[in-house]
Formats: sequence, C-alpha cells, structure tokens
Amino acid sequence: MTTLQTDELVDESDYTALTRLALEVAWRVDSGEASSLTDLFTEDGSIATLGEPSVGHDAIRAWGQMMDTNSPIPGVRHVLTNFRFVADGTDRAVGTMYITAYLATPEKEDTTPFAMGRGTDNYRRTASGWKVTSRIFEPYFLHK
Repeated sequence: MTTLQTDELVDESDYTALTRLALEVAWRVDSGEASSLTDLFTEDGSIATLGEPSVGHDAIRAWGQMMDTNSPIPGVRHVLTNFRFVADGTDRAVGTMYITAYLATPEKEDTTPFAMGRGTDNYRRTASGWKVTSRIFEPYFLHK
C-alpha cells in the first residue's frame, strides 16, 4: 500500500463536494432511498459492503432495492468520520473514511456499534460533477 503525501490532497472545493457525495450514499441507504444510488455512481460503478460487489447501475439498483425492502441489516444507520481525499490523476480522487454502523430498531436498546471499519471510495469528475466509481467497506469488527 502506498503512503499518500499531503501535497496530493484535493482542494477545499473538491473536499466539500466529495464529503457531501460520500455522506449522501450513506444517507440514502439509511433513509430507504438506496435504490436511487445510481444517481451517485458512474455507469460502471461498484459497491462492496458485506458480501459480493454489485457492479454497474443495474446491480447497484437491485442492491439498493434489496436494502430498501428486505435489508439483511434492518435499521442500519451509518456514521462517517475522518474523511481524507487525495488526487488520483486528472479528475479522479480516492477517499478514505471510517464507517461506524448502528442498528436502530425498536427492540434494540444497546448503543454498541454493529460494525466499524474503513471505507474506500474512488471518484471521477464527470460533466455533472463528482461520481463514485467504487465503494469498498473493510470491517475492523462486526457484532451480531
């Protein structure tokens, strides 16, 4: 794994746009709007959380519909922190963040996180702004 230098960090404007994009992905999953994630991903984009990656708009839409209607982790709520975005060539960036997931259900009164790990996003600037090309979640721990 390469160590990225601080002079490769994206500028403030891109930092704000990429932070908003990363948070929007989590908000849509948490709010029952995951089937609309294709708005935020490139056509060839992919998402890999807990399970096999979903690649391309059709697969991401199907994954999102499953999360909206029959989630294997109902009530999941994400907290994203420690954002870091570095340039990866022209109109590309890589972002890392910590992702902590909680289960918010009426029968669960415990505030112990369900999962915590590192998220890595790859981004591409398009004519309509930044889009996610891939999101990978690598858990540090999972609680059942």
